[in-house]
Formats: sequence, structure tokens, C-alpha cells
Amino acid sequence: MRNRPFTVVMMLFFVLALSASLSFSAYHHMNEEDSSKFLQMYPGKKDTKLDSCALCHSGGNYEKKPGVFIPMGSCQWCHYKYGYDATGNITETLNPYGKDYWLNGRNADAVKAIENKDSDEDGFSNLDEIMALRYPGDAADDPNKIVAPSRIYSKEDLSQLTQHTQFMMMNTSRSGDFYAEYTGVPLEILLEDAGILDSATGITVYAPDGWSNYHPLEPVDEYSLYHIKGTYAQAQYYYEPEAEDWCDYSAPLCSSFSNGQLIPVSGGLKAILALQRNGANLTIGVLNNENKLDGAGPYRIVVPQKNPSPPDQSSNSDNQNVIWPHDENNDHNAGFCTRSVTIIKVEPLPEGTTDINLLEAGWDFIDQEKIIIYGAIQGQTGSITGKLMVSKGNDLMPFANATVTVVETGHKAVSNQDGLYTIENIPVGEYAVLIKHDDNPVLMIDSVHIEENIVTQMPMNTIYFPKNPCDVDNNGVIGLKDLIHWFKVFAKMVD
Repeated sequence: MRNRPFTVVMMLFFVLALSASLSFSAYHHMNEEDSSKFLQMYPGKKDTKLDSCALCHSGGNYEKKPGVFIPMGSCQWCHYKYGYDATGNITETLNPYGKDYWLNGRNADAVKAIENKDSDEDGFSNLDEIMALRYPGDAADDPNKIVAPSRIYSKEDLSQLTQHTQFMMMNTSRSGDFYAEYTGVPLEILLEDAGILDSATGITVYAPDGWSNYHPLEPVDEYSLYHIKGTYAQAQYYYEPEAEDWCDYSAPLCSSFSNGQLIPVSGGLKAILALQRNGANLTIGVLNNENKLDGAGPYRIVVPQKNPSPPDQSSNSDNQNVIWPHDENNDHNAGFCTRSVTIIKVEPLPEGTTDINLLEAGWDFIDQEKIIIYGAIQGQTGSITGKLMVSKGNDLMPFANATVTVVETGHKAVSNQDGLYTIENIPVGEYAVLIKHDDNPVLMIDSVHIEENIVTQMPMNTIYFPKNPCDVDNNGVIGLKDLIHWFKVFAKMVD
């Protein structure tokens, strides 16, 4: 742990602001061009949860039949309202912040112009929410929320859970159908292991390029929503020599079946988190030169067809005079099998909580072969406890009524008359702890490690109030040590 007083040196601000690179977020779907405008104003928010479609867009629901509403995540809702052909009205997918951005010019100046607005009317300005890594267009997400419980799984962890193998067809709309044998953990079992709460209704899964899909726990009457619990209908094997032009029959098990034969699957077809395809680990996902995701690993959400149908011709093909021409009513399940998934959000979030920072589970999790589950689960948590003292002249006294906050999660406590504090239920991880008094930051403690079911004893911290807040060692001179210190402080704030 490292301690550091807290302030801002404006000279360093300008140095860093001039040197910051305004790069785009990884995911630019359907010619998306707005993330760069946001990052131009807030370069330090690159790769955070705000650097995503959810900043300006929201999910939605439609009435399938009287009184029955079907919820959709932001990606599916956008495709439902805007269409894959971009003929719909994109403004119908915008949240309040997105609408304000749109109405003020849809450019970097618009981002600046709406800083002081409270777009979602939750009592906090857009700027306050952005600085706190909270969505300014979601009234349910504000700086008072704490990060939801989470649990991280490694490949070894996943391998210890019950495995399920199923041979099935992956039916795509455009890129080519194929048969494959997938092995992995049934999502129902994985969520049970994570401690899913009774309040949970579904999950949203995310890939590091920004793509997401929503899956309800229970079956629903909607073709694009593939459920988690239970099994799917048994499928038959479809084969015609002509179909080899658009369907890949190279999987080893294909030789064991003939056209029309039912495909037996021990335990039935299920929604799984796949680790292997045809007995080999999934190819690790990477961004190609066109900024698109190649590969599917280390983990892929795999859902069978709800309504088994044959491998139909690609919608992009000019030749539809074939045995199985493209049929938009067929079950194209492959498009809902998220590749290189790193995040599973269990919805709805518990009251008083907010989303994790997506940066923690992006491309680094691909490299580490990890996945994080968060939201309506019990989660992995630990606690910290400590004592604060304040220097007054030659005396040391307990520092009462100081607010101690875990910066990245929002968990906080107030020191008592003896200077003691305890913060519980902090998600496992490494964080910075900020100490404030009368709303003024006075100390930052870096690299605090939270371990599951462990109470971390913080060292006793003594608060000094130097005459010059930039004088870290309080020696009356602003030297090289002080400049280096504050450069690191500001770098941390920008990140």
C-alpha cells in the first residue's frame, strides 16, 4: 500500500491533456462514429464502462401480445428498432443522455455543452456521473451506488465444474452454417455456482469488442431470446450434397449421421459456456485489421436452435435456387452465441448497486483466460478495517468523521470518535482508498488488496495538513520528489 496526499497540479494537467491520445473504442458497429466525440472530451474514460454503446443507448421492451412484454438488451433493442439495414429510427434507442447529445449537435461540443445538465434527472450532473464512472443517461446509476457483487472464474475453476458435451448445428444468417461438437459448463450450473439470487431474471453477456446479448433465465416466446434454464428441442441432422456449398460438414461426428437422423445428446441440448469445439480449445479472440473480432475463445456462449431448422443458404448469396434457400424465419442461433465472452451480468442488479467498470474484464481477461460474473449473485467479497489519526501541533489525536471510500467501487464508511472504520462486502480486487474530511480529499492509499472472506487490516494512517498542499514531504520546498509524486497522482486520476 502506498499513501499519498490528494490535490491537483494544473501544470501537470495541461501536460497530460496535450499528450493524451484520442483513440477509438474497440467496437464501431454499423459505422458508429460517436465514441470518438466523447473521448475527445474525456480521454481518461477510454476502455471504461462509459466507452460503450450503453453511454447513449438503452435496452427496451415490446408487447409480444396483450400484457406480455419482451425485454431486450441495448444491442438487440437497437437491431429491433433500427434494423440490420439501418432503415429504422435510431433516436428511438437513445437514453436521456444520448438524446441530449443528439439535440445539441452530436459532436464534441455537444458533449461539453451538456456537462452541467442532469439528463437522467437523478440529482447529479452529467459531469459528476461521468467522473464517478456512472451512466449519465440511466437514473438507476448514480455516484451513490456501489459496485455490484462479482465473482471471477479462471479456466481451471471452470474445468472443475460439471462439463456438458453436445453435437449441434450453428445456423448463421450470412457467414456460413456448420456442425460442431461443443464442450463446456451449462450456464445454469455456472450461475448456481456463482450464487445467483432468487431475484435474478436473466443475463447479459459481453465480448470485449462491445457486443452483447441478453438471455432470459426461463423460456420466452421470442425468437431472438435464448433461455438459460432447462433444455432445448432435440434436433435432426440435415445433409444434402448441395448444401456443402454453404454449410461446413467437416466436424468429425458428421460422418456418424445421415440426413434426417435424430442427434442424441446425453442430458439434452443446453445453453453452455463452451471451452472447446470438436475436442480442441477455442481459438483466442483478437481484433483483425478491419476492427472486427476473429476467433471465439477462450469462451463462447453457445445456445442451440429453439426451433430446429436446416442449414439455409447465406442471405448474401445471389443463388437462392437451392434445396434450402435463405429463410429469415429459420432459427439462426449462431448470431446469438456470443464469441470471446468475458462478462456475464446477472440482472437485475441488486438495489443500490451499479455495473462494474468494464475495463476490468476486457482484453486482459481474454489473455488471462478469465471471465467475470456480476450482479444478482452472492459474489466474492472481503473487508478492510483501520484507524486514522490526525497531527495537531505536537499531538496525535483520533481522526473522527472522516469519510473513507474505496474509489473504484464506491463502498464507504465514516471513522468514529476513536478514528476507527470498517468497510465490508468489497468485491475481490485491488483498489485505491480515498480519505476525505469536510468533503476535502486529504489522503489516498494505493494498491489495497481485497481477498475473499478476509478482513484486511490497514496500517494506522496519520493525517498531516501541510502548509503547502503540493509539498508532499512537508519540507517547505517543491522539489523533484514532489513533482514526480503529483505526476503519478494525476496519471491515476486520468485512468
